[in-house]
Amino acid sequence: MANTTNHSKTRFIPSEELQDRQVRLWRFGDVGLGTPGGSVLPPLDSGAGLQPLMQEAPAESALEDAAYLPEADDAAAPEEAEPAAPALDEEALQQLLEQARQEGFAQGLEQGLQQAGQEWQQRMQDYQNNQGREQGQRLSEIVHQAQNGIQGLQQQVAPDLLQLACDIARQVVRQELRTNPQALMPVLREALDMLGAETKPATVRLHPQDWQVLEPHIRAAMPNPKVEWLQDASVPLGGCLVESQGAQVDGSLEKRWQRAVAALGLVSTWYEGAPHG
Repeated sequence: MANTTNHSKTRFIPSEELQDRQVRLWRFGDVGLGTPGGSVLPPLDSGAGLQPLMQEAPAESALEDAAYLPEADDAAAPEEAEPAAPALDEEALQQLLEQARQEGFAQGLEQGLQQAGQEWQQRMQDYQNNQGREQGQRLSEIVHQAQNGIQGLQQQVAPDLLQLACDIARQVVRQELRTNPQALMPVLREALDMLGAETKPATVRLHPQDWQVLEPHIRAAMPNPKVEWLQDASVPLGGCLVESQGAQVDGSLEKRWQRAVAALGLVSTWYEGAPHG
């Protein structure tokens, strides 16, 4: 009897034996979740075997177990897909492309015109600057050449003008001596002062013609007993020769003229271009 009982507890009941019996499936509740100790499933319909119940039970258990794992559900949940872009038909796409092409063409044309204008403006400015620089250089060269020409002309003309002035002065002095022999008086007075004839004896030599004309004026203007006046035909007309204690002053027109023109940087003789006397 005991063996029969043990055998009935351990063996599986085939589905054929359950067709006419009411069988209830007992299921244990979860521990510690405040649920009832167990639940009774509805009776098994006749003709239903044990196999379907055993296949559905694990699925229900898995769903209930998954309810208590929110983190697992969140991690396993698929990501939301981005909404797909609305599809464009070919005509709308062509319109957009044409609009983009026209806008790009207009923008490129505007930029090209601006760039071309800037380049031409820069070229014109460079041309004006270069042209002004070239004109300035040409003007500077012209002025420089003119200055050089003027300097060369001055260097060439100045000596000629000075020589001409000397020739004119020579003729004026000669004419003055012919018409006014007293023009020799300042020369005689200057020569005597240079030798200190007021305090020591001196000798003055004159051409005989000059002495005849100047004698009364000399006696009246220079009545110095220490001065001896002599007529000497070797002395050129219009000149004089003054001596005092070995010192001599040549007051001839030739010497006086050479000293005057030497101060001007010229070399000229009194008798140049004219007969003696």
